[in-house]
Amino acid sequence: MSAIATSRLQGEIESPRPLQAPGGNVTVSGWCLLEGQPEAPPVRLRTPAGQLTATHRLDRTDVALKWAGEPAAARCGFRITGRLPPGVYLALFEAQLPDQSWHVFKSLSIVAGRCPVIAGVDSPAKSGQITRRTHVEGWAFHPGPSIQALAIRYGHQEIACRLGGTRPDLPILYPDALGVSDSGFKSELILSAGCGPLRLKARLADNSVVLVRTDLEIAIRTDENIGPEINLTGKRTALPGDRRRVSTAPIHKTPKPQNLLFILPGSFASNSALHVAALADQLAATGHSCAVAVPEDLETLVRHEHPRFRGLTFADAATRVVFPNGRGPDLVHAWTTRENVRKLAVKVIEACRAKLVVHLEDNELALLAGSLGCSLDELRALPSAELDRLVPATLSHPHRSREFLAAASGVTLIAGRLSEFVPANCPSHLLAAAADARYFFPRPQPRDFREILDPAPDTTVLFYHGNVHAANAREVRELYAAVLQLNREGQSVTLLRTGLDQVDFLGSMAAEVAPFILALGQIPHHRHLPPLLALADIFVQPGESDAFNDYRFPSKLPEFFSLGRPVVLPRTNLGACLRHGIDAYVLDRADASGIASAVRELRRDRGMYERLSAGAVAYAARTFSWERSAEALARFYEALAA
Repeated sequence: MSAIATSRLQGEIESPRPLQAPGGNVTVSGWCLLEGQPEAPPVRLRTPAGQLTATHRLDRTDVALKWAGEPAAARCGFRITGRLPPGVYLALFEAQLPDQSWHVFKSLSIVAGRCPVIAGVDSPAKSGQITRRTHVEGWAFHPGPSIQALAIRYGHQEIACRLGGTRPDLPILYPDALGVSDSGFKSELILSAGCGPLRLKARLADNSVVLVRTDLEIAIRTDENIGPEINLTGKRTALPGDRRRVSTAPIHKTPKPQNLLFILPGSFASNSALHVAALADQLAATGHSCAVAVPEDLETLVRHEHPRFRGLTFADAATRVVFPNGRGPDLVHAWTTRENVRKLAVKVIEACRAKLVVHLEDNELALLAGSLGCSLDELRALPSAELDRLVPATLSHPHRSREFLAAASGVTLIAGRLSEFVPANCPSHLLAAAADARYFFPRPQPRDFREILDPAPDTTVLFYHGNVHAANAREVRELYAAVLQLNREGQSVTLLRTGLDQVDFLGSMAAEVAPFILALGQIPHHRHLPPLLALADIFVQPGESDAFNDYRFPSKLPEFFSLGRPVVLPRTNLGACLRHGIDAYVLDRADASGIASAVRELRRDRGMYERLSAGAVAYAARTFSWERSAEALARFYEALAA
């Protein structure tokens, strides 16, 4: 009966399309009848997020004229109202037939929006332009998830607000809203210099962020940090943010896919995560199933564009990691021997009997000695009990790391000298680092931006990105000292810096060198770095051959070479493999004196400058490729499996 009846089911949805549910509030109208039946059938809206039944039956004289002779036509109109959670859904409109079965008469999509934050500003005004420095006061609440944090935003400014102010007037206006009587806010600081529309930024209890427009315009020209000589309303010059389509060979699917679990010592915001994410993406493209575990801060996974791997925390991985085929990992790749990585890797391997591969990217003993403020000899003399007390989870234990490496089926290395730490008869593989070719490629200098940036027509811009910590503080200080030395000589040199300073490495030099440094802070998304790198004339990696540099590979070097500028670096790690004057400007020691000398020569000798720019690009093209590195790593995995 249902099949015959379905053919007589008629109906239409007449609400504007695409169907919208602002704030999740659904209101949809239409009509539906079953030919030959005296009454219109019950109607409902079914979505993956839930279903809503018709709430109103409506007269439809127009349908009765079109379907003359159908007794149900005159009252076959309906309206469906209700709520759906935010999302985009397939909306199936169904009618119930006399045999109680439900059948679809219309299939559409519906977009349910989030409930808006309801807010207003009372002080210093409700609308208009604000030119004086003062606090901002108002109110804000959300009908759904509560507001956990609120800030005001305008121009380049963001100022946090205190929540919880009493507002006895609002329950009268919003009698059904919960918590509205405590929805007042006040900015923690007075307004600073800045220009632009005032918006409220609310972070809700579900961690989503909502922006709310107001009717205020901020126009504060100066404060204690910004003087009248700075024009905040000047013309904006944007950096080009293009990306490149990368032509790759056809991807060959592996005949023997494996479940691969990578374990990182830090979050997805670390340099190590850049390497692991690039390799895991390439391996996943060939058919391997990849998961990457981090100690915490899983939300930093958003820094990687469209990852093909699964991100999880150590807590999740410690219980049981299940891959799409229902099995656990076939291979665990522990990214360094650091204690937090080692402990999780041991637990996972004991549970699933996976093969263990350990990756080495630093002289871990040198890092530990530097952290503890002792020499390598003093470190080796410490008894095990003392080491157990001193070694933090984020560094390697000298004794346990050796036991960990001895249990590995294989070891990967980012630098050749690290082979000194590989146990005898253990297979090893030199895993070449690279740069994301979609973003790191030869880029011209954005001249408009450089004209704004350069204090003098012949300014040379150097660039260094990365954090400054105890292990590299001394050599980064040498870079700053070179910049100061060149400017003292009358040569205009500016250093662009990104990253955080985790230690005070400048000391008494800080005030004098400050005018020549443009510090941009941390850049959350690595793919936003290349347009900034393109501003540079020369890239510099400071340092010298020592127990730290000889065993590492600075992650920024493939990125430097890919941009097509001369690279100045010391004769250690990658520098030990390069041809001076052809691939790069290689110094025995990239200290203040050496860096200053290299910059002088490159400023003076345009022929050398052009030769090293071309040499950098050529070296990058034949050396750095995540695709080739992942292919070689997959072959290493396969050899271990065999």
